[in-house]
Parts: sequence; structure tokens; C-alpha cells
Amino acid sequence: MRNFQMLIRSAALSVLRAFGTTITDAQTGAKLGRAFLFPWRGKIKVIGLDVPVRPVFLPQERLTYWKQDLGFTTHPPPDFPRCGKDA
Repeated sequence: MRNFQMLIRSAALSVLRAFGTTITDAQTGAKLGRAFLFPWRGKIKVIGLDVPVRPVFLPQERLTYWKQDLGFTTHPPPDFPRCGKDA
């Protein structure tokens, strides 16, 4: 039963990646992959992407608050100064 579920999941993800949008990093311009994006209850659902991303507002030529462009970027690596053996 578990193998069948994984087969269905991988088939669904491959279809979503085939028809999805190409997502590039807003800060570096690197290609992150293809995923299917849709809004759901005030959130943006990203399905099919292997990398965890966070939404960021893109810079605009004219400042408007009612319409803003969104981009995606990866999470920065953790920066914990006291994380180690000597802590």
C-alpha cells in the first residue's frame, strides 16, 4: 500500500512540475525549479518544488500598495553564533 501511495505521489508531482511555472531566485537569479503555484486562504501554496522558498516583494519603479509583485528566494543559512561544542 505504501509503495502505491509513493507511486501516485511521484506521478502527481511530475505532472505538476511539467505544467508548473519556472521559479527563479529573486535575489541571485538562479533557477530553483518548476512548481505549481496557487493561492489558498490567503497563502501561496508551492507544490512540486524541492527547495524551501519564501516570498519576497520585488522592487517597483512606482510605489503602489494595492498591487505588488512577488518573487521567491531561498532561506538564508542559519547564523547562530553560539552553536558549537564550546557553547
